[in-house]
This record gives sequence, C-alpha cells and structure tokens, in this order.
Amino acid sequence: MQHAIDNAVAIRQLLDIEAIRQLKHRYCQLVDAGDWDALDKLWTEDARCDYGFFGCFDGRSAIMDTFFRGLVGPATSFNAHMVHNPIVEVDGDTARGSWYITAQTVIQPHNQAIWAMGNYEDTFRRIDGQWKIASLKVVFRYYTPFEEGWARTPFWQIPS
Repeated sequence: MQHAIDNAVAIRQLLDIEAIRQLKHRYCQLVDAGDWDALDKLWTEDARCDYGFFGCFDGRSAIMDTFFRGLVGPATSFNAHMVHNPIVEVDGDTARGSWYITAQTVIQPHNQAIWAMGNYEDTFRRIDGQWKIASLKVVFRYYTPFEEGWARTPFWQIPS
C-alpha cells in the first residue's frame, strides 16, 4: 500500500511541475502576443512583478495596467521570450521556479532591436486547483542593442 501512495505523490508532483512549466510558457507567449486580457488571468490578486530597472509592481491590476498595458505594450513592437533550464520545486499549494530567459525585443519609438538575457525567479500559488503566478522577478545579465552586443554594452539606457 505504501508503494502506491508514494507513486501517487510522485505523479502529483510531476503533474504540478508540468503545470507550472506550462504556465510559464503561456506567460511568455501571451507577453509576446500582447494578449493582455489572457495574461491578466495568470496572476494572483496580490502578485508582485519585479522587472529590474523597468520597475516593481504590486498587485495584479498594477502589473497589468501600469506595466504591461501602460509600458510594455506601447514601448515594444516585437517580443520573443525563450525560457530554458527550468528548476521547479513544489511544496503543497506553493512552488518556486527559476529559468534562464533570452529575449529579442524591438523598442519604440526608436525601432531599436535589443538582446536580453537574465534569470527569472518566480513563486506560484495553487488557487481553486489552478496554478497562478504569485511573484515574478527578473534579474538581467545583459540588455543591449543588437548591433553592439553584450560584450561592448551590457546595459543599454533607453533614450528619452
């Protein structure tokens, strides 16, 4: 009987890890598509989003209205996020996840192509059976114009 219980726990853990990985992939795809209404549903109400030098936003409405609809949407004409090397640890109805991120972005109004690379450090909470993003933190390792590269200009300042 114990073996069956251990297997059930292991299967639940694997299903939770995969659900969180899918949530993170969905986050990236929705940001890239600019689908703010669908993205809005991925966060807990009390979520926190710390996007490094772009700012820190507390609460789902501030994250969505101030950061994504107010800043990311108007300032970017192209986004392509790729997350890799995931490490996900589940503890009941909470979880932690870390990923590397590489991204290509075009910043407006300057039509500036950007390379970005960093680390996501996220927390998740299961609410009514669904995993949601409770916190997202990105630490950029470089954010640089395409033509300059990260060796020459690891951290580019967006012109005003």
